[in-house]
Amino acid sequence: MANCMQVDLVILGGNVITVDSVKPRVQAIAVKFGKILAVGQDDELRPLIGTDTRVVDARGKTVIPGLNDAHCHVLSAGRSHFLVNCGPTVVKSIAEIKKAIAEKAKTTPKGKWIVGFGYDDTKMVENWYLNCNDLDEVTKEHPVWVCHVSGHMSTTNSVGLKIANLTKDTADPVGGRYGRDKATGELNGVIYETAQRQFARGDNPLIPHPKPEQDREAIKWVCKEAASIGLTSFTDAMVDTTMFQAYQAALAAGKLTIRTYLLLSIENLDDFIVAGLRTGLGNDMLRVGGIKIFADGAIAGRTAYLSEPYEGSTDDHGILAIAPDVLEERVMTAHKAGFQVGVHANGDATINMTLDAYEKALKAYPRENSRHRLEHGTVVNPEILGRLKRLGVVVLPFGSYIYYHGEKMKYYGAKRVSMMFAHRSFLDMGIPVGGSSDHTCVPWFPLAGIQSCVTRKSHTGEILGPEQRISPEEAIRIYTMGSAYTSFEEKIKGSIEVGKLADLVLLDKDPTKVDPDTIKDIPITATIIGGEFAYEK
Repeated sequence: MANCMQVDLVILGGNVITVDSVKPRVQAIAVKFGKILAVGQDDELRPLIGTDTRVVDARGKTVIPGLNDAHCHVLSAGRSHFLVNCGPTVVKSIAEIKKAIAEKAKTTPKGKWIVGFGYDDTKMVENWYLNCNDLDEVTKEHPVWVCHVSGHMSTTNSVGLKIANLTKDTADPVGGRYGRDKATGELNGVIYETAQRQFARGDNPLIPHPKPEQDREAIKWVCKEAASIGLTSFTDAMVDTTMFQAYQAALAAGKLTIRTYLLLSIENLDDFIVAGLRTGLGNDMLRVGGIKIFADGAIAGRTAYLSEPYEGSTDDHGILAIAPDVLEERVMTAHKAGFQVGVHANGDATINMTLDAYEKALKAYPRENSRHRLEHGTVVNPEILGRLKRLGVVVLPFGSYIYYHGEKMKYYGAKRVSMMFAHRSFLDMGIPVGGSSDHTCVPWFPLAGIQSCVTRKSHTGEILGPEQRISPEEAIRIYTMGSAYTSFEEKIKGSIEVGKLADLVLLDKDPTKVDPDTIKDIPITATIIGGEFAYEK
């Protein structure tokens, strides 16, 4: 064959799961100029090999499309690399959290914030919420802020409360709450939902944003980690103006190496509209996505807003983060401006409220293929499923929460759990579903998400809601084509087809053939993005 026809990369001898119904399994892939030029059997593609072609022997390996986490918190994860890790993989008790904070205090100037992340009350031996007194025992010379794994609550010490001018007489904000001692009413340092904003969110929070160069390094680090676990694309599900600038700077500096879709904060909507931004603006590496709105709390934090009270309670329905009329107004404005909208809605009451807002916006300003998103959509029922289907809403349920947070499902009860993270029901109804971790709320290993969807088994071995199990093939499709659909990119990625981006993952074993309980343990051999090796073991 003529030299001008030689390709850049050929993979031979593999067990290739294409996620393409026309050619579901092949042996070989040829790549040129970052895109897939051909797929087929070894003998068909060998003639494309030239003197400069890299040839990969994939015998004994399985190749799948690049995995795509369609709802995670990328830059937050990168920033956390430079904070105090209070997660259960590092600490097992509040006592150990206090020790980690104390170590950080030794090298932190007095008066400067010490920030920790990832603590999970249900995985601590004490099994209670970290509180102000715990942190005061460590230091009263530094303000301290420790974010819960859910991201929907945090704990500060008395210094932090003083800086924020919070006292027992401070009223709870709309959509949030200050934790209080039940006997005295004094603040206990636990800060819920929207009450966190003055500390850590918005343009001028009490805890300073990282410097631009720190954010660029955070993005570089998190992209490297993502490639090592098989991710070639992700959606950062909450991006403010500072983060948006950081992504653009990282792209220009060559440090953004994972394909990124951005959900922009509703708080900055007017600025984005004036700037002329719309969903889809960008390129294959960085693209403007939808507008993100928070409507309720968290599953892991037990603050999702439910129609019926939490198990063991008669009046605790969770936290509604936004009034229905305000949600409707914000959805209407973003939809009218041409944006996709993604509403964080976990509880069934919040989901119905969100669907009301979508329905009104689509009626007022009809738009084909809007693909408005339900971020999480955790607690559903047959009525909600029907509404999702009718409105064409795409759903981003947690993939790995059963595995990582199974011990928290007791707060929801077996009946609700049977319709939580309802992958089986969504697929059976023909509702578009993307793969999602919500990292840093859980580790973001996509193979763990696939395993959790297949087994519905927690890390302790408890089976929860087996009615919602799906097959390994279905789970792989959700984390590839399903995720691509959520960002309007199913025509350029998500499957191994001619003309699509050459985003591929080589696995040591076939996820569809191994014991389902071992899917998460399959080694990643290589991750390829645009025909280039982003990770090699």
